[in-house]
Amino acid sequence: MDADGLTSCHRGQPTRWNPAERTCQRPVHRGTVASAWLTSGLLRRVGLIRTLGTPLAVTGWMGHHERDGGERWIIDPMFAEGHGVTGHRRLTALLSAPGWGLSLTAVDEHCNCDLPSGFSDQCTTVLAGQGDRSGVLEVRAIQRRGDRLEWIQNRHPALFAAQQELVRSVPAWIDHWLARGAYSASGVPAGAAGKPRPAG
Repeated sequence: MDADGLTSCHRGQPTRWNPAERTCQRPVHRGTVASAWLTSGLLRRVGLIRTLGTPLAVTGWMGHHERDGGERWIIDPMFAEGHGVTGHRRLTALLSAPGWGLSLTAVDEHCNCDLPSGFSDQCTTVLAGQGDRSGVLEVRAIQRRGDRLEWIQNRHPALFAAQQELVRSVPAWIDHWLARGAYSASGVPAGAAGKPRPAG
C-alpha cells in the first residue's frame, strides 16, 4: 500500500477517524440508529447466502427511510443455477429463523422462478422487523442461467471454478425443520424447502 501511495486509515488508531476519512464523515440519521440491529445482524449472516447455489456476487446498500423510523437494507445475492423457488425461499427462512436468524417477518414476495430463461432472473422478498424492531430488509435473489451464466463461465473460468468451491450444502435436518413448519414467520409453505445440494 505504501508503495502505491495508499493510506491505511485504521493504522495506528483503529478507534478514531483518520484525517483522510473526515471528508467522508456524515451525520448519523435516526433511521440508521433505529435499524442498526438489522445492519449488524445481516453482516454476521452473509454466509447463509452460500446455501442457494454457486455464489457469484453479493451487493448491498441502504435504501430509503421507512415509516417505522428505520431504514431499508437492500441486498442482491447473485448465484448460478440455484434451487429456483425453494432456493430464495430457503434463504428467506434461514435469514429470519428463530434461534439464529434475524427478528424479521416476510410481508411481500415477487417470484419469477416460473419464467423462461432470458426473462427476469430476479425474485424479491421484503421482510419487516418484528415488534418494536425498526427497519426493512429487501432480498433480491438473482439466478444466472442460460446464456447469462455461460457468459460468466467463459469470461472468467478460473474465478467461476473458485466460486463453485464456496458452495456449501444445507444440512438435511434444517430443510426437514423448515418443511415441518417449525419456522412459520417467513411465509414459506410447509414442504417448500428443497433438498440440500451436495457441496462443490
